[in-house]
Amino acid sequence: MQDVPRPSDELRRAVAADLRPVRSLASPARRMLVAALWVPLAIALVLEFLGRRVDAPVLGWPMIWGPLVLEAALGLVLVALALAESVPARAPARGQSFAALGAAVLAFVAQVLLTRGASPGVTVGNPLVTHGLNCFALEVVVGLPALLLVALLVVRAAPLRAVRAGGLGGAGVGFLADGVYHLHCPITDLRHVLPWHGAAVLLLTLAGLAAGMAWERNQRRQMAERLALRSR
Repeated sequence: MQDVPRPSDELRRAVAADLRPVRSLASPARRMLVAALWVPLAIALVLEFLGRRVDAPVLGWPMIWGPLVLEAALGLVLVALALAESVPARAPARGQSFAALGAAVLAFVAQVLLTRGASPGVTVGNPLVTHGLNCFALEVVVGLPALLLVALLVVRAAPLRAVRAGGLGGAGVGFLADGVYHLHCPITDLRHVLPWHGAAVLLLTLAGLAAGMAWERNQRRQMAERLALRSR
């Protein structure tokens, strides 16, 4: 019988140093609730520091809170799908992920059109330029804390496909931020909302993708280092 090669003492020490106890993860839906806790806090901060949109009396409660609830719900679904990427044999299929992402995009466009139909909003000189960069930056700032929170949740779960998890998580955060920021921005012109608010959602999505790429690159580097150590 052929002898099985014994790992080197250096490799054994490296493996022993890397071992540490871990706790079992809760389900993706339960972990998603951690991100959901950010929503009421973000609402309170936006209303306190930015203020409620001035056309709120024209819109009424359904059109003020309805878009927020819709986008937040779909955003949290995307976050849950991102967290499910860490569960072997239960990760969402590509079609399921794209369907959820498409539904969120359609919901964003629908709420923009419905809001425009319900209120002319604040008139600005050039909707494509005026206040556009300001709204873009503020919406990104609103979403950044949630992006960091979701990134920690994803990394804690050690996703099998970090790029997809990052993209889904970033998109989910983007729609969450847009829903919350809807409480403040009173400009309903499509030339403002679609490019600038949409760009904020896109940037947060790309940030999630970039984080996933960085995670996978780091994992490959660590694996290469371990293989090199083992081959000694």
